[in-house]
Amino acid sequence: MDQVNNKCKVFNKSGKLICDLLLILIAENPSYGYELSNRLCEMGITIPEGVGQKGRVYRALSDLEKNNEIEFDWDMTSSPPRKIYKITKKGKERIKGFIIEMEEQIEVLKNFVKIAKENI
Repeated sequence: MDQVNNKCKVFNKSGKLICDLLLILIAENPSYGYELSNRLCEMGITIPEGVGQKGRVYRALSDLEKNNEIEFDWDMTSSPPRKIYKITKKGKERIKGFIIEMEEQIEVLKNFVKIAKENI
């Protein structure tokens, strides 16, 4: 994959995938949007140029909130106050489905890598 800033890989996938990844990060540690965007980058994922990583993250958070997969509390100790997102039961169920989907995709990719190695 292409590299951005020598540490973040471009992960050019659908908004659904960004939502799934954000849910995992929120499940690990309730966070606010800017921090979540930075954590995506720390995990080696960045959003392709043109849309803007922060904007895409906030749109994904809005979608997750509308779907009742996350909720938020206001952190009034910061200025300005920030939304701290936390996962809901529905969000945890979505992650369970995502895990199954990713495990299946990993197996398919392992098979292709095995075939490729045998034939080069």
